[in-house]
Amino acid sequence: MTAVIFKSVLKDELASFIEFVKLSVVDYKAFQHTLLELDSFFYKEGLAEKKLDTEQLSRWLDGFNVSSSTKKGKLSHVNKFARYLSTFGIKTSIPELPRVTSDFTPYVFTTDEMAQIFEIADDYMLVEPTSRIIAEFPMLLRILYGCGLRLGEAISLTWDEVDLSTGVITIKVAKNQKQRIAPMGDELTRILKLYRAAPCFIMEEHGLLFKTDDGQPRTSGTYWRIFDSILCEIGIKNPQTVKHGARGPCIHSLRHTFTMNSFLKAEAEGRGFMETVPFLSTYLGHAGLMQTDVYLKARYELYTQAHSTIADYTNDVFPEDVWDDQ
Repeated sequence: MTAVIFKSVLKDELASFIEFVKLSVVDYKAFQHTLLELDSFFYKEGLAEKKLDTEQLSRWLDGFNVSSSTKKGKLSHVNKFARYLSTFGIKTSIPELPRVTSDFTPYVFTTDEMAQIFEIADDYMLVEPTSRIIAEFPMLLRILYGCGLRLGEAISLTWDEVDLSTGVITIKVAKNQKQRIAPMGDELTRILKLYRAAPCFIMEEHGLLFKTDDGQPRTSGTYWRIFDSILCEIGIKNPQTVKHGARGPCIHSLRHTFTMNSFLKAEAEGRGFMETVPFLSTYLGHAGLMQTDVYLKARYELYTQAHSTIADYTNDVFPEDVWDDQ
């Protein structure tokens, strides 16, 4: 495993804190990611004195185009680092944790938009028939759309986590350490069997479903860029202003689309909101029902009737402060 390298004046303290966190926090990589960002900021700023102050941290947070809940999560990591620094007599002061507001409206793709996305992704294989990633991408899209997985969960899947006889995926690498199973539809299972048997590249029995030519996992950014290029081709995004990883229509919106479609399907089959949402929340691996509620607040102009139904149940149930699930 590649060692994490910090470069700022606080590099030694950051490195020792991460080693401490590894011993006590299961999801230590979230801390590591935040502190690498902070270290990079301090290094570029040329911080000369070992300290943490409110003004610098506020400017660091202002540089992120993310939700208030994501900023709060980053600052909570820094808060723990600040307490660690104080044991060494290093001056620390940090901003108050930002109030989390429900400013996030998920983007849900229409049926026509999804048809165009699949068509373009499938056509890429005609242009580059020998490209491994182009052969993989249509299958990845179908898993994200058909199972509502997070991108990181999908690209971490190995074949021993996919039971093609029962059509069930076991997700072991999941957010919040919430391992779960995700049953697939019959058609998705059939397509995945064809993908498994494809002669264009060798599939090891226990290897990754999606990987580089030398068997390594791909970075999520690779798939974000391909998907964003498709959205630009359709006209959903502007190629001059597209920002990979930004909020709005993106590859994570496939998860939002799965959630809304699942709710609408259940509603059409006569299952009520209170019957559906707890199971849907568990299937998605959400930490609580509030995150699922956020997913169901998408594109009112397309789902007016569904939102009326949802609002009837949730108006007095969920508070205004919610956690974003990126």
